Amino acid sequence: MEIEVEKSHENAVITLSGRLDVNTSPDLRKSALALYIKAKCKSLTIDFENVSYIDTSGLATLLEILVTAKRRCAQLTLSDLSERVRYLIDVNGLTGFFRIDGSTREKLRA
Repeated sequence: MEIEVEKSHENAVITLSGRLDVNTSPDLRKSALALYIKAKCKSLTIDFENVSYIDTSGLATLLEILVTAKRRCAQLTLSDLSERVRYLIDVNGLTGFFRIDGSTREKLRA
């Protein structure tokens, strides 16, 4: 999986490419938590447009990132979810916990 980070002021976008699974989710966790804790990010969007697969460890990582965001009074948005990724989030009853939208680049300009 490739992880690309863009930051502008207190907003950041993490763009993912590939598979978010047990082998790659620790890298996402590290990147996201560093943005919230070290960079004092207030709004993080994770772009899933190029994510082909996500497993339960990926979901657990997203929940951990969400908990950190809430503790820091920050926002987490998941964007550009494929049908497969959206289905996994829905079937596990997690849709209501996440802010989900379709646009990523606008977050940096906000």
